[in-house]
Amino acid sequence: MDQREHITKVEIELSTRCVIGCPACPRALQPKSMQWDTGFMDMDVLKDLVENTNFQSYIFCGAYGDAIYHPQIIDIIKYMLPQRNKKWFLETNGSHKNPEFWDEVAELDWRGRCGFIFSIDGMSDTNHIYRKRSDWDSVMYGVEKLLQKPRHKRPRMKWKYLVFPYNEHQVADAKALSDKLGFDEFVAVKSLRRYKDWYFENEQERKNIDWNYT
Repeated sequence: MDQREHITKVEIELSTRCVIGCPACPRALQPKSMQWDTGFMDMDVLKDLVENTNFQSYIFCGAYGDAIYHPQIIDIIKYMLPQRNKKWFLETNGSHKNPEFWDEVAELDWRGRCGFIFSIDGMSDTNHIYRKRSDWDSVMYGVEKLLQKPRHKRPRMKWKYLVFPYNEHQVADAKALSDKLGFDEFVAVKSLRRYKDWYFENEQERKNIDWNYT
């Protein structure tokens, strides 16, 4: 039996671009000479996947790049929204997009089976510790702009919070903020990844992030 026809979920990397610098990201662990920002998934390739496979659930993930930095991301969202039999979410750090981007995204014709997963690992004073170079104000602009819409006219919104030693004390505060803003879901997941000394700029940084630090 060909098992491929029974696979209904897929994660897709749309972009090789990211503007922040998480210490354990594969981008940070490759040799400095390795080139990133080498390209983006072509729209025709995405359309072929959507229209000619059995996939019913999509995560536009950010393991090597972040989908919101794809130059055609608005067009991609517009293409995916009418796919009524498809469930999809775009996972993002949410940083450094201009207000006009989020204004346009908020005005699209959203529906209940698709939306955003915002990866935010702390509050205004801590999110940048792991998600280096992230910009709290631009993240919150996007979040608040999307959540200002009536629930039936906006994307589904999930806050994904990686718990590190530096932000464990803020989980309750983040959950309270997510409820206040109107997120549909808040998930806190303890990061138990195995780290190495050379992932970090100094010992204190590793102590802040690594649960296995001794």
